[in-house]
Amino acid sequence: MASPRIIAVGGARDGVGKTVFVVNAALSLLKETRKRVLVLDLDPESCGDVQALLGMKKAKSLADFAPYVDKLKPAQMRQYISAHPLGLGVLPMMGGPHSGGPLPVSPDQLGDLLVLLEPLCDYIIVDCGVGVSPHTVKVLEKATGIFVLTTPDLLVLNHTCRFVDRLQALHFPKELIQVVLNRQSKSSVVTTEIAQQKLKRAVLVSFQNDESVCNASVMSAKPFVVDQPRAALSREFDEFIRQVVEKKILERLGSVSRPKELGNVESGRAGLQVGGVDVSSEIKSYQKSRGKKTRNVREIDDRTAAKMLIHKRMVETIDLKRLNTSDGEEEEVALRERVTKAVVRILDDVGQGIKDRKERQRIVKEVVDESLGLGPLEDFLADERITEIMVNRVDQIYVELNGKLVETDSSFTDDAQLLAVIERIVAPIGRRIDEKSPMVDARLRDGSRVNAVIPPLALDGPSLTIRKFATEPLTVKDLVAFGSMTSEIADFLRACVEARLNILISGGTGSGKTTLLNVMSSFIPSDDRIVTVEDSAELQLNQPHVVRLESRPANIEGVGEVNIRDLVKNCLRMRPDRIVVGECRGSEALDMLQAMNTGHDGSMTTIHSNSPRDCISRLETLVMFAGLDLPSRAIREQVSSAVNLIVQQSRLSDGSRRIMQISEVTGMEGQTITLQDIFVFRQSGIGEDGKVQGRFVSTGFVPRFVHDLEAQGIRLPKGIFAQASPNISRGR
Repeated sequence: MASPRIIAVGGARDGVGKTVFVVNAALSLLKETRKRVLVLDLDPESCGDVQALLGMKKAKSLADFAPYVDKLKPAQMRQYISAHPLGLGVLPMMGGPHSGGPLPVSPDQLGDLLVLLEPLCDYIIVDCGVGVSPHTVKVLEKATGIFVLTTPDLLVLNHTCRFVDRLQALHFPKELIQVVLNRQSKSSVVTTEIAQQKLKRAVLVSFQNDESVCNASVMSAKPFVVDQPRAALSREFDEFIRQVVEKKILERLGSVSRPKELGNVESGRAGLQVGGVDVSSEIKSYQKSRGKKTRNVREIDDRTAAKMLIHKRMVETIDLKRLNTSDGEEEEVALRERVTKAVVRILDDVGQGIKDRKERQRIVKEVVDESLGLGPLEDFLADERITEIMVNRVDQIYVELNGKLVETDSSFTDDAQLLAVIERIVAPIGRRIDEKSPMVDARLRDGSRVNAVIPPLALDGPSLTIRKFATEPLTVKDLVAFGSMTSEIADFLRACVEARLNILISGGTGSGKTTLLNVMSSFIPSDDRIVTVEDSAELQLNQPHVVRLESRPANIEGVGEVNIRDLVKNCLRMRPDRIVVGECRGSEALDMLQAMNTGHDGSMTTIHSNSPRDCISRLETLVMFAGLDLPSRAIREQVSSAVNLIVQQSRLSDGSRRIMQISEVTGMEGQTITLQDIFVFRQSGIGEDGKVQGRFVSTGFVPRFVHDLEAQGIRLPKGIFAQASPNISRGR
């Protein structure tokens, strides 16, 4: 037996006459074909409207057997289908006139129900209710045709346009969706032609408005196609159904290629084929028009070819460079919706060979993300487990997941798309990247650090690195929970910050220096005036009195550069209580030391080095970059008098970040700056789960500044400096 014809009837708004259409169309179909017809009412807000129109006071509903739908067989379903005296089968979702509410089955169970009904019916007409829901989608996937009802009212037509666009965005073919214009009259301002222009599609049928016939039908609980067969409206319904049967409209709709299973997008030797169209030459011209030579077209896979063709058509349709995605959340949502509609329309034209809905949805999302966002990086940015994103080239993207580098299967369409994403990042903050300035440091809206390098410096195409920041900044409690430090060490660092000690945070790349600086900066009292200086603003301080400064590169004429040293000099004139420099990497180290030595106690910064001793040596080297030809002893004296504490941070083999040493700068002995460890992390081994095991211990050395802490009323826990404190931190 052939599968039944499933007609899904929906609308954008209530009050367009869906239920009246469903009942009368079903009875006309029954009269015309003499076959088994079932009405399935899926509208949770209908409150028994189908039964009321048919005069059925009692009808079994899906709610009666919902708990058993997974266990039933087709033969058992007959007892749950209520039969109208005329032979029409009825199965409502709910029973009774006041039973509106959530559907009693899941979308998957609804799919199973349709399978159970197939042997029992030749036609199933489904009232899908208003809008699109997961239940509606499940019906539409199996529907032979989708009939969308609307009325000749501009507001309703506007909602219908959006409803149809929504269906197409879900990748239901345009040809499958048929519009029915209901309640048309000679006095209607909106004619059928105007409705077609508004909807940008043909109207399948127009029904005249006859309120007297409809009202009489409702009052008598008898459908007008049966009770008043000679009425003009009844004849219109009968003629419509006759045309549907004779012209085999349902058979034609059933043959429309639809997104049910993955189709093949073939590539031939002569060139790439997308939806039967040779796009090789089109893609080549597209690449040429963008001024970029990307990978060889023959090496591009079929899916990427489809995306490239969509991008090409997008450029012809919408000027993406004029689109502003920074005008606010509401404008961004509206803009994304507009671009999504355009992409769906283009995919309908060029992606006919791609029939899997999920695959089509992925392609649409990727193209929209690349057009308005950061392309395939959007999902990685949303994943809180990922801390770093590294794009080596368009087809090679790595992420740091739980401290480990992992290669992903994501990719950009081509070099031009990756370059467009980079430009979209740097433009809002006044940075530029081009052949004259092929490197740039930037940041995202959430403060995440970005570095990009493009050709000619990057030989394999544009390269992008993003150091993600958590949506909610990490707190000291988080670092203690992660095992990066103990609560005793946290208390010690808090005391040092409150006592206005000058602190250097030392560590290698990716060791967590900036995160630790951010946490330690949170210890600064709220009544202090804080000035931060950074290359790219990353620090997230919650104190009320914060001034943030950010360096600026030279403009296209090569002038206007403001570097970190300039900002450090300027912030000395801003009456800061605390100066926090994101990182010292050049001659600004001298100005930082001078600030620490001239009354700006409590300043903090980070520096790249592998140990506290290396930190001192590197700081001395950076001071020499200032070009003042200072003697080494003078520099070391500056360092020994300015810096009080060095906190060494490292990333261990399991990807975890820990404070490895906390050392006090105790002074000078001859030409050497002396250091004394206060706390160290001693690794004891690697656990079975690959995690580093060890513990934080006190060396037994009591810092010289402890008396200063006590003088300021800052008390530390007793025994905190006792040697070999038993605090254990097992790797996490």
